[in-house]
Amino acid sequence: MQRTRRFALPVVLAIAALAGCVPANPSVTTVPSVDIARYTGLWYEVSSVKQFFSVGLVNTTATYTVRPDGNVGVLNRGRYFGPQGLESSIQGAAVPVDSTNSRLNVGFGATPTNQGMGNYWIIDLDPDYQWAAVSDPSGTSFFLLSRTKSMDPVLKAAILARAEAKGVNIAGTTDTPQF
Repeated sequence: MQRTRRFALPVVLAIAALAGCVPANPSVTTVPSVDIARYTGLWYEVSSVKQFFSVGLVNTTATYTVRPDGNVGVLNRGRYFGPQGLESSIQGAAVPVDSTNSRLNVGFGATPTNQGMGNYWIIDLDPDYQWAAVSDPSGTSFFLLSRTKSMDPVLKAAILARAEAKGVNIAGTTDTPQF
């Protein structure tokens, strides 16, 4: 029997509330625009600044879908400590906060609103939508996503350097094992 670990709603809501309290870093910028239809699908987490809930996760993925209400469905998955470890998954939604679609509010619980600056900023994006770098207005979080389980080390280093130049704190970035 497969067990799934679910995050408690109060913890997720507290994280979302605290994320809204972090001041914006004026040097963090997003890409000019994102085609949501091209952005949907399966993404592998290549590396990230680990959050307390993601420490020890491997095979971490994010799947984005267009929902009937026009918003974006979010399904994050991973396994703890190995490919056969306890599965962790959480479903949520994302709502663009402006017409560029490069700044979204992501929430796990009630559907977020399109108010504010957003907590999911797409700061770098491959023209063919094969990889994406994501942060937040303060530059304290970082996720490097790819359509494939691995990435060329030279390309990865270049993306990390661009993120750092945009004011993202990449000091705590670690690779995410994908088996």
